[in-house]
Amino acid sequence: MTESRRIARYTFLEEVVSTRDDQSVVLWRGFDEVLARDVSIRLIPRDDPRSAALVGAAQSSALVEDRRLLRILDVFDVPATEEAPATIAIVSEWATGVTIQEMMQSRNWEPLPLKQAISIVDDVARAVAAGVSSNVNHGRLRPSSVVMTDAHEVRVRGLAVDAALWGQCNPALTPDACDVDALGSLLYLLLTGVWPGSGSLPGVGLPRAPRVGQHVLPPSRISASVPRTIDDCVARSVQEADRARTVRLIKDAPAFSMMLGLSRDYVAAPTDSSPSIIGGNPTFGTTGRVLACVGGVVAVAVVGLLGWALANTGPSAWSPNPNEAAASMLTGTATPVIEETTGIEQVIPVVTATSFDPYSDDNDNGKPDGRKGRENEAAVPLAIDGDQATAWTTSRYRSADGDGKGGVGIILDLGETHSVNAVSIDFDGSGAEAEVRVADKVYRDPGTWNLLASAPAGGRSIELRSPRPKIGRYVLLWFPSLPESPTSPGSFSLGVSGVEVRG
Repeated sequence: MTESRRIARYTFLEEVVSTRDDQSVVLWRGFDEVLARDVSIRLIPRDDPRSAALVGAAQSSALVEDRRLLRILDVFDVPATEEAPATIAIVSEWATGVTIQEMMQSRNWEPLPLKQAISIVDDVARAVAAGVSSNVNHGRLRPSSVVMTDAHEVRVRGLAVDAALWGQCNPALTPDACDVDALGSLLYLLLTGVWPGSGSLPGVGLPRAPRVGQHVLPPSRISASVPRTIDDCVARSVQEADRARTVRLIKDAPAFSMMLGLSRDYVAAPTDSSPSIIGGNPTFGTTGRVLACVGGVVAVAVVGLLGWALANTGPSAWSPNPNEAAASMLTGTATPVIEETTGIEQVIPVVTATSFDPYSDDNDNGKPDGRKGRENEAAVPLAIDGDQATAWTTSRYRSADGDGKGGVGIILDLGETHSVNAVSIDFDGSGAEAEVRVADKVYRDPGTWNLLASAPAGGRSIELRSPRPKIGRYVLLWFPSLPESPTSPGSFSLGVSGVEVRG
């Protein structure tokens, strides 16, 4: 076939290079002479055993109308020539832009701002949901299926057709469950920069999400700006997410779109009072994206409502102890909040310090150790002894996330409840990404603690401060990402030589 070949109203302009091993399916960029626009033309041999299923999928997909879909426009036979056998042509809309996978790769897998990520996935969910009433599923939705056009529109391609050609992403699931899993995985990717997808298509070329056993970590364990309502939405959609037995998955794309939309309604926009960092990296902009739920009680009520209305579910997912998580959210709003700091700020003495490694499995029983997890416990007092020459250090890991654990930390016991304004951390060597969290008791889920402030990896000494102090007896220094060792390339660890708490 040459570039000047024309069939019916379509001119074949150029063959689109594909990295697929399936060479029997050929994609062309064509031109519709009648409508004067570029189109996509996919060719498959007429005698291919998949051709009948492909034609049926294309005809069903063509009946689905949604502006976000790259719609099927035509299906016709291409007669054999001396150069090529007889084929079936599937013509669809053409979009110029980049796929989600290409966009994230160009950003070096840096997560998107929360509102932008939700907006994109909401558009994708609505596009997929448009076919559900006609029993048309996507079946093979992945980051390369979503195109961000040059006009900044979200367009979804391959509805039903891709699955007819290459099968569902996860053949073990129903078509509806497969699409819900893909939507949740796409949301996870945009908010964390890693892919949690399951099944036979885990996501080629995508960085994999860290896991605890067989389950991926909640997105808030990877990116502290992710609110718990979004955690719950992901937990109810991603197949390999950890969830309580009473929590049921979202049943289809329309329900996913509804839950995502309601979750977004209860996410507050960032304000000028967002936690900030003083010292360390002066270009830090991540805290501007830190978002919170509108009130702990409201968030719990919304999660419960969504679970009941969409999935007939039980307690919120992804808290190792759902009762503790709910209790912390309910009591959090009843705790007095100091709007402005008055008087002279003072150093709060640290009574004791312990290491905190909740996602380790030191006893090899296949379960995270939770509150009992420890990391070089004997050396923890060195972090608070006032001597910069001594330090608590972590073990050495093969990856920045602690070989999939999602972080390690130190718990500071202040002896009694205090109002905490700021915490200074001195690192022994390279600085690390850090979060400071406060609570009245020790919870085994770091996300259950109230966030005071967070900071990316920066200098060897940083101060994390919030204009709104947090009330509690315990302060958690949580390090979700460890720096690479300067003396041992390829290994990751951190050391803390000094800590000061002020209130």
